Amino acid sequence: MFLTYQSQGGVFTTASPRAIPSHSTTQGVAKSTPNSRPVRHMRRGHPLGVLRNSQYRRYWVAGFTTFTGFNMQMLIRGWVMYDLTHSPFMVTMVTAAMMMPMLFLSLIGGAMADRVDRKTVTIVSDVSLLISFLGLFAISVAGIMAPWHILSVSMINGVAFSLAVSSRQSLISGLVHREQLRTAVGLSATTYNSAQIIGPAIGGAMLPLLGPTWTLGTSAILVIPAVILYSSLEPIKHTSVNSAQGSIIENVKTGLSYTFKMSTLRFLMLGAMVMILTVGPFQSLMPVFAKDVLNVGAGGLGVLMLAAGVGALIGSISVVAIGDSVGHEKLELIFGLSAAAALASFALSPWYPLSIVMVGITGFSATSFMVVNMTVVQLSTPDYIRGRVVSVRFLVIGLMPLGALTMGFAAESFGAPTAVAIIAGIGAVGFTLVQIASRILQPAQTDTKS
Repeated sequence: MFLTYQSQGGVFTTASPRAIPSHSTTQGVAKSTPNSRPVRHMRRGHPLGVLRNSQYRRYWVAGFTTFTGFNMQMLIRGWVMYDLTHSPFMVTMVTAAMMMPMLFLSLIGGAMADRVDRKTVTIVSDVSLLISFLGLFAISVAGIMAPWHILSVSMINGVAFSLAVSSRQSLISGLVHREQLRTAVGLSATTYNSAQIIGPAIGGAMLPLLGPTWTLGTSAILVIPAVILYSSLEPIKHTSVNSAQGSIIENVKTGLSYTFKMSTLRFLMLGAMVMILTVGPFQSLMPVFAKDVLNVGAGGLGVLMLAAGVGALIGSISVVAIGDSVGHEKLELIFGLSAAAALASFALSPWYPLSIVMVGITGFSATSFMVVNMTVVQLSTPDYIRGRVVSVRFLVIGLMPLGALTMGFAAESFGAPTAVAIIAGIGAVGFTLVQIASRILQPAQTDTKS
């Protein structure tokens, strides 16, 4: 499923895994390197077979602990910000401050992923997260928390994620066989999605019992095992990786040129852009809905975030289970439209139980869309430039602050329910237009490396 697409008389079909150029094959490259090591063969076709690989298991658990702590942080930061300012716009600014650096640094991070050891970059990023989490905890203990503290730490976290996210994702290709890469990439999404369940659940439970300060402290502790696990990984060293020539700027230009030259990648980026600017930022306003719209307080906020996380986890696992039985364009249209419809229903729902169901469906559909999108991006890209292409994808994700701020501004102007419903409708139109354009404008040849 998640490969380049051909056009035969106007009909788009899925290319075989063998259509990927040989230079992008993990095993083929690794055999020629002195630092390569055998990776145990796994049964093909089994969705969870890759988890028998101890290297990948450690990678997955490390990501899970990091993102669990991070999701706890973002929940508490949004809650504290709303307590301090009573402004929906300032709540969305927490997400915006964290995502904004991706607009400026993700491309540099992608170039680093193709020049510098990916494992090292990932570890340095997690250490910086740990230090910033402890810093915010200390500020809260001192009783001097102010909005600028929350925004500053969120921006620091954004810098760390932006510089390391391509390395973290591209590291997967050194841990598994090429034939397992589709499953491994899909399952990697469950690290964040399962953390969306556990993180807000822990945070939502601790918030009314212990308060925000000790919840922040707990989230910092969770990053420590992640650093240890990442340090224990032994990824295969590919001859085509970490050997990019020229300056960082030249590497960035090469990545952008490659991405926009390939029609499949172009439309993947456009689809992701629609999701990020419309449906994607919906969780940034969850504190507003919990407090002022549904009147369910901190405990209710935790349940809403839990529902979104459960939906997201089921969505990412479902995409892995679907495999290559359905084309990615059809899946993206289905998931995109269902995410927009569910979000509009959530926004207009006056009943808390219905809101829980709708936010769960939104999480399911939005995450399924993004997992399909990211998997196609990775499998359509050879190893030597994967970090840079992935960074373009995260550059698109870096547009989320624009979507979050637009949603926050509209919520202050028209009220959160009306604003979110209108933006969800715009998203539905956008998903449809991108898929129509991809069928009309995509050239009648398979994208390959020139």
